[in-house]
Amino acid sequence: MARLSEQEINQIRAKADIVDVVGRYVPLTRKGRNYVAQCPFHDDHDPSMSVNADKQIFKCFVCGTGGNVFGFVQKYEKISFIEAVYKVAEYAGVPIEHSLALPVKKIDPHLAALYKANQETIEYTHYQLDTLDARHVKEYLYKRNLTDAIIKTFAIGYNPEEDALYRFLHAKKIPDSDILAAGLARMSSMGMKDVFANRIMIPIHDADGHPVGFTARRIKESDEAKYINTTETDVYKKGDLIFNYHRAKPEARKAKKVFLVEGAMDVLAFEKVGLHNALATLGTAITKTQLQLLKMLHVPIVVCYDGDMAGKNATYKFGKMAVQEQIAFEIVDNRYGLDPDEIIDAYGKDELIALSSRTLSWIDFLFEYLLTRYNLDNYSQKKEFAMEMADAIKHLQDDFEKESYYIRLRELTDFDMQEKNTAINERQIQKKETFGKRSFLTFPKSGRSHAEYEILSQMLSGISASNYYKEELGFLKDDTCNKLAIYIIDYYRTHTLMEIADLLDTIKEETVKTLALDIADWELAREEVDMEVLKEAVEKVKDCFLDDKIQMLNEKIKTVNDPMEKAKLAGEKNQLIKERGERLCQGRK
Repeated sequence: MARLSEQEINQIRAKADIVDVVGRYVPLTRKGRNYVAQCPFHDDHDPSMSVNADKQIFKCFVCGTGGNVFGFVQKYEKISFIEAVYKVAEYAGVPIEHSLALPVKKIDPHLAALYKANQETIEYTHYQLDTLDARHVKEYLYKRNLTDAIIKTFAIGYNPEEDALYRFLHAKKIPDSDILAAGLARMSSMGMKDVFANRIMIPIHDADGHPVGFTARRIKESDEAKYINTTETDVYKKGDLIFNYHRAKPEARKAKKVFLVEGAMDVLAFEKVGLHNALATLGTAITKTQLQLLKMLHVPIVVCYDGDMAGKNATYKFGKMAVQEQIAFEIVDNRYGLDPDEIIDAYGKDELIALSSRTLSWIDFLFEYLLTRYNLDNYSQKKEFAMEMADAIKHLQDDFEKESYYIRLRELTDFDMQEKNTAINERQIQKKETFGKRSFLTFPKSGRSHAEYEILSQMLSGISASNYYKEELGFLKDDTCNKLAIYIIDYYRTHTLMEIADLLDTIKEETVKTLALDIADWELAREEVDMEVLKEAVEKVKDCFLDDKIQMLNEKIKTVNDPMEKAKLAGEKNQLIKERGERLCQGRK
């Protein structure tokens, strides 16, 4: 892979808007000239992260995390810097001539063996679907409106009877231990027996596209379960998987949304009507791992669970967890009490397409759903209903929506929850304002620290301040401040104007990077270089250096016994005191 040049990286950063990129990951709210959001890098319940559109940087004033657009994506996605650059380029629509060749991840040999067993099964069962013995299976799939294209895309297959799959895998030299470990066969008193005999096979892959298991449907009506899935194995962990994730990911980003359904057949129902951006949790229970996978799609989720009560209960559980994870989502208003496939059968393909566009907000869904759980004729239950609704409403960012929903809640319950929450919000705002003043880079207490921050702040404002510092001082006592000054001087060797977002990429030490972000957001920073103030700050630091030398000589004089040496040191000290006095007089003039 050809290496991206610094110029190419800078071009990508220049064309990418940090507000747009960060907004793909977390909801942003405009506040003055900047944007704020709940920080995704710590357990944040109030907007603690600020995104500065002018300087193209972000900063959390609680956990201290900050950086430019590449730094945000790198930290959020837990990827390398160069991977973050490519992602940002994709978001910004910047074509990159060189492809990103990532090092091939080493796969555990045991896991690789299970992937191989599953892949051989996929190829075998998919082939079997076109045999004469499977004509009735193919006809059944056609009756379910599954086209050859869909069957091919999802590699749907047929597992014959009489342990044909095991015999095939055995002939392919797949060890029995791997066949058992993959959950494809089980050991019985009669020997090895196929788990999915005489069933339609729908392969399941992990997020990286590795084949990990199957969901299998019975063909004939019987007492057997209609669907059975692979049991838990070292590669098939139901709570870590989302069906069709690897295929739906690019489609979701094209459509700028993804449909979340219950099972594999629901995904196929959406596929039938030309909606390729559906995926399934393989059941109604959602796990934190699955939520993180959904979050990584960076698109809103459209929840389309079945319209029955079980589906509504699952939607409620999903919504509660999604709100905590700050995942944007809507809910399909499914009043039929049917699953997607049943809707197609009863009302046609166009109705499923239309239904997928009819959505409710989380709050609207709660107003309807919670009325099935609470009896408003009972005072205690009405109070619980009002409290749960108010808790959900207060998390909304839109003040107009908040006002509207509080009025609706008051009309329904006679409880005025808005006043209560307003009082709480006022206390929170007061607390945040107090903390905000404390969180921003505060005015340093000591004169020296203030002077060093002032110098660095002005150096960030213009090259003239950097040149003056370099000629007149060239060194700061605080090690982190001194390193930042060196980075700034080095930056101006190849740039005439300072771009904080660019500078951050050159800084290696996290402490120095944090200091740069703090100074860039300093409330007392000047927009332009003020040479008079800069000169005062430089002189202050020089005075402090003299004081340091005098103090050092004082300490040394105390330890010296030789009269001649002590006299010599005293002379040096007096000379420094005289110099400090002269500087003081010059300063007063």
